[in-house]
Amino acid sequence: MEKIAIIGAMSCEIDEIKKCLTDLKEISYQDLKTFTGNINDKFIILAQSGMGKVNAAINTQYIIDTFHPDTIINTGVAGGLGKGLKIGDIVIAEYLVQHDFDVTFLGYAKGYMFLGEDRKSPTKYLCDEKLLKTFEDLLNKKMTETKYYKGVIASGDIFVSDKKQKEEINKTFNAIAVEMEGAAVAQTAVRNKIPFLVIRAISDMADGTEGEYRMNLEDIAKLAANSVKNFISIENFTVD
Repeated sequence: MEKIAIIGAMSCEIDEIKKCLTDLKEISYQDLKTFTGNINDKFIILAQSGMGKVNAAINTQYIIDTFHPDTIINTGVAGGLGKGLKIGDIVIAEYLVQHDFDVTFLGYAKGYMFLGEDRKSPTKYLCDEKLLKTFEDLLNKKMTETKYYKGVIASGDIFVSDKKQKEEINKTFNAIAVEMEGAAVAQTAVRNKIPFLVIRAISDMADGTEGEYRMNLEDIAKLAANSVKNFISIENFTVD
C-alpha cells in the first residue's frame, strides 16, 4: 500500500483532508499532531507541524523515521509574489529556496546553504518531476476551473508583509510565492531521498494587508487541501 505523508503547518491546512480519512487514528508524540488513515487504497500520514522551518523539519523527520512514507506533500497557504497571481490561485513548486539563509558577507549567494557546487546560486530543492506532471495533468483535465501557476517558492522564518521585502525576494530568487515551511520539508525529504511536492494556495499578496490574510485564511487553506485530496485520490498516483 502506498504511504503518503501530508504536512501542513496549521489545523486549517489539514482539516479538509482529515475529514476524508477512514480508520482515523491520532498518534501523540510530544507536541506533534499526527493522524493516520486511508483514502481509497492509500495509507495517509497527516501532520500539523506548526509554523516555521524548524518545526516543519522536525515533524518531517519524525514522520520519515516512524512511518517510512513513499511520498511527502506539503500543503497550505502562501503569499503571492508573481505577476498575475490572485488570491485563490494554486501554486506548485518546481523547486524551493530558503530566502532568509544569508551568508552573503562571506561571498556566497543569498540562499546558498553550502550545498552544491555553485556558490553564486541559491541552494535549490527540486520537486519530483513525476509528481509535478501528474498533478498538472489532474488540474488540466479534471480541475479545469482551478487557475494554477508553477515556479519557485521561497521559504523563510518571516511572515512577509512588506512591499519592499516582497519585491526583493521576487527579484533575488524569481519566486512566485513565499511561505514559512516548504523548503524545510523539501530539504528533509531530499536528505532522506524521498520524492516530494509542495502545493500551496495564495491567501494574500504579501504586501501588508493583514486583514486580507486573516479573512481568507481558512477558505483558501481548503482550496489547497482539496487539491491535494483530489490528487492523492487518482488511480495512477504512484512514484517508482
